[in-house]
Amino acid sequence: MFSLFYGLWKYIFSKTEFHVLILGIDKAGKTTFLEKLKSQYSNSEGLPPDRIIPTVGLNIGRVEVSNTKLVFWDLGGQLGLRSIWEKYYEEAHAVVYVVDAACPLRFEDSKSALEKVLRHEDLQGAPLLILANKQVIKLFLPLWLSPKGERN
Repeated sequence: MFSLFYGLWKYIFSKTEFHVLILGIDKAGKTTFLEKLKSQYSNSEGLPPDRIIPTVGLNIGRVEVSNTKLVFWDLGGQLGLRSIWEKYYEEAHAVVYVVDAACPLRFEDSKSALEKVLRHEDLQGAPLLILANKQVIKLFLPLWLSPKGERN
């Protein structure tokens, strides 16, 4: 009898959990994206952008929507930390890949890192969102820099 009630309770109140990786090279805005998600979809207030520091290792964010729990794993994007990304692929259900759209000089590095992610067999068939971050900054970049590339 207990197992019947437990099964019914679990069916009614349990939530499906999905793990989402947030990947990209360093300084692309992954942690800022995670903090914005947390502030938009949970009761917690995310960190303000000026208090966010580079991720060394992992940041975790949890968001609940309807009967679904989303667990976001924001992994550090420094070259030395990218080797640990593979350890999270097997449990990941989806990937958000963040690109710094305001820094064209790093597009090739970002493309190379993304290609390596896409080739991994554990992520075959997983949904992928490529987020072009900092697009507004790109619009103001010519105003911010002098013709010689120095700050105004």
